[in-house]
Amino acid sequence: MAIKIRKNAILSALAGAKAAYPNEFICLLRGKRVGEDLVIEDTLIPPGIMTSKTMTSFSDWMLPWIEGLVGTFHSHPNGVARPSRQDGWLFSQKGGVNFIAAEPFGVKDTAAFIGSGKKVEFAVVD
Repeated sequence: MAIKIRKNAILSALAGAKAAYPNEFICLLRGKRVGEDLVIEDTLIPPGIMTSKTMTSFSDWMLPWIEGLVGTFHSHPNGVARPSRQDGWLFSQKGGVNFIAAEPFGVKDTAAFIGSGKKVEFAVVD
């Protein structure tokens, strides 16, 4: 399975990360399967985000049903695009694909992980 993310989706998520800096940022990823590929089409900002320099979260209780929810995106202002212990919990709960962007928040500073925490490659598409 190849993971593809639309250019507008990743640029939107990265803009959120830059705007939230020096705090963390989080958003949800919506997409669909196209053949063998997972194509992430857009981002959704959940209501009631809590954020600080070392964490970000939201309450699932505040979310409506979201068709096509395939994962999460969040930032690490500390410059490390690797999952923390807390990220492991998030990944296990949200499944799918989870992106982490490290400061300075460019595409090359971003990594993708599946629910188990294993790093996977992704491609930016138009």
